Amino acid sequence: MIASGECRVKKERVISAMKLPMDVFLGELVVSLIGRRAVYVENYRSILFYTDTRLKLQGKDCKLTVTGKRLFVEYYTGDNMKVTGLIESVELEA
Repeated sequence: MIASGECRVKKERVISAMKLPMDVFLGELVVSLIGRRAVYVENYRSILFYTDTRLKLQGKDCKLTVTGKRLFVEYYTGDNMKVTGLIESVELEA
């Protein structure tokens, strides 16, 4: 039986060899900051918590928390979103 860690390494090697985007095939969160004014998040699974000072998202293997002031979800689809406001921190938790 192949351990889950070994399976992931094999997947990564195949994806890399084929020059495919790792984040898409492994379902990793992709977080892009635009200064302190916007955060783009791709590949999230669900919104766990949302106020004007804190946003918590569930990813495949982790949770993402954005804290700040006047946070506003400008748009979201099933797997990506744009959050604007004064971004103070972005944290990942296992």
